[in-house]
Formats: sequence, C-alpha cells, structure tokens
Amino acid sequence: MVVVITGASSGVGRATALAFAAEGAELVLASRSPEALSEVERDCRERGGQVLVVPTDIADPAAVERLTTLALRRFGRIDVWVEAAAVGIAGPLGSESVDEIRRLVDTNVFGTVLSARAALATFQGQGKGVLIIVGSLLSLFPNPMVPLYSMTKFAARGLALNLQQAVAGHPGIRVCLVLPGPVDTPFFVRAANHTGRQLRAIPPAYAPERLAATILACARRPRRQATAGVVAHLALAAHRLAPRAAEWFVARWSATLITGPRPAAPGSGSLFDPPPTGAVQGGYRRGRVRRRLGAWMAHIGW
Repeated sequence: MVVVITGASSGVGRATALAFAAEGAELVLASRSPEALSEVERDCRERGGQVLVVPTDIADPAAVERLTTLALRRFGRIDVWVEAAAVGIAGPLGSESVDEIRRLVDTNVFGTVLSARAALATFQGQGKGVLIIVGSLLSLFPNPMVPLYSMTKFAARGLALNLQQAVAGHPGIRVCLVLPGPVDTPFFVRAANHTGRQLRAIPPAYAPERLAATILACARRPRRQATAGVVAHLALAAHRLAPRAAEWFVARWSATLITGPRPAAPGSGSLFDPPPTGAVQGGYRRGRVRRRLGAWMAHIGW
C-alpha cells in the first residue's frame, strides 16, 4: 500500500505515519519542516516502512504537484492520500492579524483543496484510491474561542461531502471524512494564540494513536465518516438527536476548557515558521495509566 500523508511531522499526521509504517506501507511523507520530517522518516524505517520524504507547503500549488509527481515516480501509484495538515488561531474574532487569517485559510482550506484535487486526479487515472480528509468535530459544533479555525473545518467537511457525491459513480474511488474530537497533540502550542492564556487540548483529550488507528481502518475499509473516542461518538449522537442543544453545550464546554489558568507567553504560537522538531503527543493527558490505556486502545483499533 502506497500512502501519502500531509502534516506528517507532528500530531495526528505523525501518529498515522507510524501506524502505516508498522503495517509495512510505502510512505510519502509531507510537511513544511525538513528537519521534523527526517525524524519521522527514521522512526518509520525502524518500524519497517519504506519512506520518501518530500518537504511540502500544501498551500503552494507547485509544491503539491511536485509531491504527487515524486510519489508516482518512486512508487508508481498512490493508494491512499491522508490530508492531515492544519494550523490554528485561537482568540475572539478581530484579535488576529490579516496575515494570520491568510495563512490559516491557505493551509486549512486552499491546501486541502489542492491535496484533494491532486489525489482524485491520480485516483481517476488509476481507477482506484482512497482520500481521507482529517477534519474536526468543530466542523459541526461552534467554538467561539476558535471561530476562524472552526470555519476552515466547516469548509473541509463541506468539500468532503461534495467529493463523496462526485465519486459515487466510481466504485474504486472513495472519500472518507474523519472527525476527531479533542486529541493530545502539539497543535495547541503551535497555534497562534490571542486568548491571553495558555491553550490546551480540551479535556478529556485522547491519544493521537487512537485516531491514527481509525484512519488506518478507513484505508482498509473506507467509510463516509468516522471518529474515535467515547466523547466524540457521544457528541455526534447528541447532535443527531438535538442539534441546537448539543451545539450550545459543546460551544460553552469547549470554549471554556481550551484555555488553562496560566497566562500565555507573549507571542506564543506561530503559523509561519515550521518547528524544527515534531512529536506525536502534546503532553496534555495526565497519568501514566491513562497514557498506556490510550496506546493499548489504539493497538486494538478502538
């Protein structure tokens, strides 16, 4: 299986790369940071995966085209494309700079479109393939503390729903939408933060490896929509039964808990400079037992 993963240097993308590597997949890993990608490349090779690293800004059309070309040149096909790259802004509307808005939309919306377009063009030429778009529960629920990030995830969900209809006549091509709830990743440290307080994964955050297991399951048996974790499943069920009440509750719960009690350092977070190193987890889950439980649940695919 040949798998392209964007946003592979950190968080869910990195966990997904390691999960596919353990299955012996041939991997094409993309992110903006060459240094962080080299770390993931080493870890994936240790798990048995074949790896091609392609530093890529998915908001750059030429870079996405190069990513596709190099993947096909190396492996001859692309079976699965996982779109997991994203950046974030936290704070009330108007607290962010115009440049931050552009970077957010360029990555989360324009970049997702470019990746989806490249993936589907490749799949149509092959006659088969699976596109997996990693969205968020915030594509269904509002969070007034991250209104612009939530907006971009609504856009990604809308794209996925439309593409699912577009490929309905092509049985070999599938589009999957994965909707994570709160996940313990470094995303919150790197988001542009205008709240005045430190950001954190909304508790109870769960292990990125669990979401990676869900993505791996979608690659094997594609589904229109998937999520992971009890909280996420309960939120989706509540939204089906009573959408307005669920949106009201989740908006207040998530807006309150996304920040901690400590003040944020001045200028914390950045959308513009990719970090030289990456990690799977953000360190927001407290307790050794809970972290081990998350890893075990990911291992059994739950």
